Amino acid sequence: MVEPNYDRYNQPEAFDDLTSKEQKHLTDWIKNNIAPIKSFNTRQTSYGLKHRFEDDGGFYIGNGAFKGAMLACGFKVKDKSAKNWVFNVSEKSIKIIRNRIQ
Repeated sequence: MVEPNYDRYNQPEAFDDLTSKEQKHLTDWIKNNIAPIKSFNTRQTSYGLKHRFEDDGGFYIGNGAFKGAMLACGFKVKDKSAKNWVFNVSEKSIKIIRNRIQ
């Protein structure tokens, strides 16, 4: 049974709704562009990072699909109860992406 306020669009399980080709494209992009660090980077959220992917030759995805992809790539989440997740991502790697897509 689905909970009354369940929003799959924002759940990491939405990653499973992508085709295998889309999943591979997204996880390859994450692995090739976002470096993990030990601490959490509160300057970046799942919502902002998904837009970086979309703007860097990706395709439209929901926040939840991006969350699921980050988990699949081994990133850690600061607070899974938050709508927009914070991960252990390198700010330096995000700056490289930002400079490339501007």
